[in-house]
Amino acid sequence: MNLQGTPTMKKNTFTTTIDLLKKKIVDGEWPAGSRIPTLQQISKELEVSVTTVREALRALESQGNVSIEHGRGMYVRNDPLLLEDPTANLKELGDISLVKLLEARLLIEPELAALSAERAAHAEAKQLRELADAMVLQMEDGGPFLDTDLAFHRLIAESAQHPVLLRMMESIYPLLTEGRKQTNTLPHMRTKASNYHILIAIAIEERHPEQARQLMHYHINDMLQALTK
Repeated sequence: MNLQGTPTMKKNTFTTTIDLLKKKIVDGEWPAGSRIPTLQQISKELEVSVTTVREALRALESQGNVSIEHGRGMYVRNDPLLLEDPTANLKELGDISLVKLLEARLLIEPELAALSAERAAHAEAKQLRELADAMVLQMEDGGPFLDTDLAFHRLIAESAQHPVLLRMMESIYPLLTEGRKQTNTLPHMRTKASNYHILIAIAIEERHPEQARQLMHYHINDMLQALTK
């Protein structure tokens, strides 16, 4: 099952991989609570890169479908309702407004971006640029880009190598999917977001922490200002 055979498929490999992995859960091939095969096994089966599989699984984790436990493996979440309602965790976290979510992100993510510019591995910085470029292509094609957007911010948090800030971000991941759906409906916000992603990725790749910090601040503050006008 080669997902990378044509230029069009190359653009959509990431989202197609997510759909195929989610189908394995929905169809029961990967039952609730079961351990997910290794990245290498999935990569060989789907004929995509290990990096694509890793980012697709991270996107599914952000949606609450899988659990990635470092040192133990990857598992399908036990709560099957999460497959039908990716925002189910919102009910557990209470009625948190989008403005409050953005204010929290404004406190955390600029620092994560700065740390990523200092600490990200070369491969992580390269992957951030690829995710940013993929989001632009997906927008041009009129295709879905939400998973790519979430994967971009998640990789910044991981590449910052700050376990406490990472835990803080992970605590609000269940809210991010619904938040992105709302902010992406704001005028011109999708185009602005994709442009910010490119600039942030370049700042991280070129090791400019202060620039990365400021760009992430502007990116999130843009959304916050649009909501509070």
